[in-house]
This record gives sequence, C-alpha cells and structure tokens, in this order.
Amino acid sequence: FTDVSSSDWFFKGVEYVVDKGIMSGVSENEFAPFGKLTRAMLVQMLYNMESRPACDAENAFIDVPVGQWYTDAVIWANDAKIVSGMGEGLFAPNMEITREQMVAMLYNYAKYKGYDVTASADLSTFADNASVSAWAQPAMQWAVAEGYISGMGDNQLAPQGTATRAEIASVIMRFMEATAETAE
Repeated sequence: FTDVSSSDWFFKGVEYVVDKGIMSGVSENEFAPFGKLTRAMLVQMLYNMESRPACDAENAFIDVPVGQWYTDAVIWANDAKIVSGMGEGLFAPNMEITREQMVAMLYNYAKYKGYDVTASADLSTFADNASVSAWAQPAMQWAVAEGYISGMGDNQLAPQGTATRAEIASVIMRFMEATAETAE
C-alpha cells in the first residue's frame, strides 16, 4: 500500500489483518489507514475472522438490503448476538463506528467465542470516563484491562470518537494474538 509505511505506528496491525484476510485495502494500492471505520466494516471483519460461516437466520434490519457486501455478515452477527442494531429495525451499516461501539462488538464477539471477558480496568483514570455510555462500560473496562485499546493522549479514552481503519487493524491484531495464546 502506498499509504502505509513501515515506520507508521499502525504498520504491524495493517500487515497482520491483510495477511490474515480480515481486511483489505480500499483499492489495490491504498489501505486508507485514517479512513473512518463503519459499522458494516467491523461486522465484516468479525465475520471474516470466523471464516464467513453460513447462516440461515432472518435479516432483522430494514436498512440491510439483500446482496450487499456486508449483508451476510450483519445477519450472522445479529444471530450470534454480537450486534443488536440501533433500534427500530435499523443497523446503520454505513454509520461511522464509535470507539465504544467497536469495543462492544469485539466484547460480544469474545463472549460468542467463549473467551474469558471478566477482566475489568478502572476507567476513572481517564479524564473523559464519564462519556462512556452505560451499555458500553463492561466492554470498555474489559478492552482497556486486556490492552486492546488505550487512551488517545491527554488521558482521553475518546469513547464517542470515531474509529479509524488503522486503529481497528491494531486492535484486531492485539485481540487475535492474545486469544491465540489462550486458545492453544
């Protein structure tokens, strides 16, 4: 990729997820590391991590049309209780994902896999800990405790901030490396 250099902080993460077939570039020679991650992109990544299993569940979302690149992934993730949508039958596949939504999906995926999700960090050490939504608290505490995510500088967790493709590549690499050790 012309937009990823071996000196970039996210280089290892990008290399890892591309090599594992979890993510691909936005074009043949661009990864778009600072591009925003959408809800559909993350669900597709989790689905790819599972080797894209067949799922004959009903599509619960009115905004997830048949035949889109993410349709099967969203149906599978909803059936596996990894996602529950945004309410009123909406999944919002093209909505930029927040850091807390990203962590919540990863947390639910870890539960789906049967991994231990009892680790819990004290979020009060972050200046913006009060901006973590109540529904995301357990997931955020787990992700920080496990080292999957850390602050954004200035002692900020930025739970409402949008996640980038580079960030999720690094998070997924840390998650997969940690769970591969416990799975053996």
